[in-house]
Amino acid sequence: MPSLNKPSELQFMVKTGVDQFTPEDRKLIRSHVMKGKNLGKIRPPRSRADLNVVDWRQDASSSSSNGADTASLDGGREGSSSTTPISECSSVVRSPATVPRKFGSVASAICFADSVMPATVEVVLRFSSIAKQLLFPLETCIFFEKRAEHWIAPLAVDPAYLHAKIFTSLYYFDVIQPQRSSYTSQRTLYHLHKAVSLLRERLLYGSDDDRLSNNTVSVVLGFAGHAFWTGDLRSATNHMEGMRKIANLRGGLSSFRDNEKLLTEIIRCDLGIAVHSGTKPIFFNSAPSSEPRVPYPALTLFLETRKPDPATKGSRRASSATFARDSEIDAELAAAWMVLSDFCAVVNFAAESEQRITVGTFLDTMASVMYRLLDMHFEAASSDETIRLGLLCFSCSVFLHWQHLGMSYPHLASLFRGCFARLTATPSKLSPRLVLWLLMVDAVSVFDGSDALWFNPLLRATMATCKVASWSEMRDLLMSFMWIDLVHDKTGKRAFDSAVG
Repeated sequence: MPSLNKPSELQFMVKTGVDQFTPEDRKLIRSHVMKGKNLGKIRPPRSRADLNVVDWRQDASSSSSNGADTASLDGGREGSSSTTPISECSSVVRSPATVPRKFGSVASAICFADSVMPATVEVVLRFSSIAKQLLFPLETCIFFEKRAEHWIAPLAVDPAYLHAKIFTSLYYFDVIQPQRSSYTSQRTLYHLHKAVSLLRERLLYGSDDDRLSNNTVSVVLGFAGHAFWTGDLRSATNHMEGMRKIANLRGGLSSFRDNEKLLTEIIRCDLGIAVHSGTKPIFFNSAPSSEPRVPYPALTLFLETRKPDPATKGSRRASSATFARDSEIDAELAAAWMVLSDFCAVVNFAAESEQRITVGTFLDTMASVMYRLLDMHFEAASSDETIRLGLLCFSCSVFLHWQHLGMSYPHLASLFRGCFARLTATPSKLSPRLVLWLLMVDAVSVFDGSDALWFNPLLRATMATCKVASWSEMRDLLMSFMWIDLVHDKTGKRAFDSAVG
């Protein structure tokens, strides 16, 4: 078996017949393998002094007990005052490294796209750090990819984007958080007007790439959201129409797939305005120029990979599927029910196993289900219409979840409230268990404090019919339809406790 022993060249070893490797060959192989393993590693210092360094904290404490400021332990030198054997301590004490005090603010060393005070930009960074938890109840179950690249980096290159993020962040801390609906500070107005001026200049004189960029869309989205929160629905709709034109010039909403977080916010704003006001959404509205509908995501693929839960044995999802299949509801409505039910199962599994879904899964489920629900039409007193409104309310609690920020859905709440009024006035084809689930959906989505007068008695009566006497029994019933622990448990239990006293 010949071998090449030229260290400076690439070496080949050829083995023929039944001969075994020689000790020299094995040594060469081990040497080559270890070179690959150690590639890129930094070897620790090999000097004796470095190998015998004593933890400065231990020595400082021992030296302070002897009244000395510092201590030197050198067992290798004659006349040393140390009584410690050389074999136990032969080292030099190192002084602890000191960290300089913080100088300036976090943003003071960053160059931004316009002249702004670092403390002002810190407000944006502070809001950015909490925005996911505020706007996404499923934040712990969603993986946000390239978030800093898409949302923080443009602050340094785009002045319109910078001022838009400043005014939206200031508006949250000045108005939404303290719940001061009629107050807008002068500093918020300054950055709002600055962003409007810069955007107008870009739209008039900028290049096509700048006018149609993601940053420009983010600025317009900020204006739409601000108008929505201040109750100016006409302006909010006009801004959404502007985004519709930009999307058309870019070739459709699919052109935003490189930034799914931005696309998600566009869809959420469009859906929020439509549900709040009862108007048609700007996107996916069945108009000839509208986008084709988003197909339902294949969520069953996620569910097939999970291990069966011995406590439920899949009975909860099977129960929901059985209802959608056997309840004689509209076929399109049943399809939306199944997709939303599967999404709940996926999210509950992700939360239990500490895994995450992608923003794309969240986006596709929201867009495919909610736009279809908004486009369905049934008779006002029909079972299909009651279930459609229930699914729409449930979807708002999962995908929009703006109630805790003070935003309501008066149009949807009024329609849903009318369904319950008809349920109490005339016999219903809906099962008592489904009615109980619909009541709890109302509680976690569009419930208002003034609803307690009719809600609590109806909830107690339906619980008695279903023989539900505890929160544990209620929760089992809710999970047999669809329910997300992370989103609904806290609010649902509070409504339950309030009703049963």
